Amino acid sequence: MFRSIAPYGRARTFQIIASFLVFCIILSTLRLYRRQNPPPSIYDYTDGKTRGPAQNETAKTLPPSDETAYLRYLVREYGLTNEVPWFARRIRPESDARARKSMTEIPGTKFMPRDFLRVRADDERLDLHAEKTVQFSVAKSAMPDQVDASALLFGISTTYDRLTYGNSSLVGDWARWLTDGKGNSNGASLVLTLHRAESAEIDSANGKLREAGIDAVVLPAENTQDSTARYLDLVHLLARRKDELQGEGREKRFLALVDSDVFFPSLGKLLARLSKFNAKKKFYLGMPSERADWAVENNVTLTYGGGVVMLTPPMVEDISKLPCMNSTTSPDSSTKYAERTGQWDETLYNCIAEHTKENLYILPSLYVPGDDLYGLRTSYEGGVHPLVLHHYKHRHRFEAGKAHLVTSLCGEDCFLQRFFFFDDSWVLVNGHSLSQYPDGVAVLPASKSTQNGNSNKSKVRTGERLILDKQDSAEKRLEDRKIVSWAGAKRTWRLLDARAGPGGEVWQAYVKRRGAPVTYGDEDDRLPEGDTVHTQDGPSDVDSVIVLVWEP
Repeated sequence: MFRSIAPYGRARTFQIIASFLVFCIILSTLRLYRRQNPPPSIYDYTDGKTRGPAQNETAKTLPPSDETAYLRYLVREYGLTNEVPWFARRIRPESDARARKSMTEIPGTKFMPRDFLRVRADDERLDLHAEKTVQFSVAKSAMPDQVDASALLFGISTTYDRLTYGNSSLVGDWARWLTDGKGNSNGASLVLTLHRAESAEIDSANGKLREAGIDAVVLPAENTQDSTARYLDLVHLLARRKDELQGEGREKRFLALVDSDVFFPSLGKLLARLSKFNAKKKFYLGMPSERADWAVENNVTLTYGGGVVMLTPPMVEDISKLPCMNSTTSPDSSTKYAERTGQWDETLYNCIAEHTKENLYILPSLYVPGDDLYGLRTSYEGGVHPLVLHHYKHRHRFEAGKAHLVTSLCGEDCFLQRFFFFDDSWVLVNGHSLSQYPDGVAVLPASKSTQNGNSNKSKVRTGERLILDKQDSAEKRLEDRKIVSWAGAKRTWRLLDARAGPGGEVWQAYVKRRGAPVTYGDEDDRLPEGDTVHTQDGPSDVDSVIVLVWEP
């Protein structure tokens, strides 16, 4: 009546047990998987804004690249925005040019083959690398450690506050032309007088100059003397120091009176120019830098030296005896000159002109009389290789010491040398600025077709006591002169920082600050009134950075 269920029941029980076992296995597997760590998330390391540190296959944290470390230094040191558009390019100079050109073209290469990277400096995984190396053709020229300046004795008068301002940046600037760039004297000597300085300040100044490798004597200046009187006294102090050094077997052939804010970027070139003057004869030399160092009186163009006057020892000996060189005697003409002009170089010129027949020989730099006839602008962006820069700090806000650092790698001729990237309209003025012309740019030879006025007014009259060498005529300098012509906007990045790397490379940082474009005092920064061809670049909400790495 009833069938047996034993076989069916056993099979059913077996199925239940097997299913339970499978379920247990699956559950155990899931629980084991959930115990394993998930892949790392960027939010495990940060607040969600940046990524974690870069790691290699051994899970060790890698140090940041040199480019990354340098950007972070710039942001921290100069207060740049944390988020910046960034670009970097490596450069290798090749000394294969026959001479320094007014403009050197870089053919077939874009300066910026890709756009800026917009990066955050605090991104822990930031890994920046410069674009591949491009070669620049430069002329072979002296580097700071190859210049023997032992023939030169300089005299400067300033204050202790001025000397130590900005972490003693003035001392660093002087070290670029008074040392070999490596902490050793280049043979040149300095007499420095400090106005109203305490004995402790004199000792401190001596220590700072000695630490920089500068061969210097620091002396207090009379508290009651103005700048003109102090420089007249410097003539006597230089004569005395020259005799002391000669007693030590160190002959000085040129004695220079120099404003404190003067920079000599090309000592090798300067010494070559000075070699044409016999130091055993009387010579009186002036070195104006730019148009502001000249004046026009009654249609006559004049200069008194532009803050740099060089004298041969026989000339110093003669003028030291002149009555107008005695700054302590109130009735004499030096006081009259000082009250009238307030400039020591003009006072000295008037003194020498009144009592001697000596001429003033001019060694110009950025500007020569006649440049105006050709419409030439005389700023640092003009492509001229200067002998001297005057008022470079307060007139141009130019960090000459930092800009000059690259000459330790590519020679003094590459200072302020211009390089033109035709393919994407960029112009580099080495050590000064990088400019982009988004609407296009042309580099043209300067020509007399830009001359203002008619041919009857094409001669510039200079003072009859001024003598310029023929090689410094406007026509001679015009032969290789190039001008930059553009329409529309010009975007400019100015040099902010420069430093030497451990392998001999030189790092330069060019920065365009956030906000409206900044005017630095250069002619090229200012648009003429009524200019409808050129436009100012628009404001930006962030700082942008371009880094150049000059490789040895």
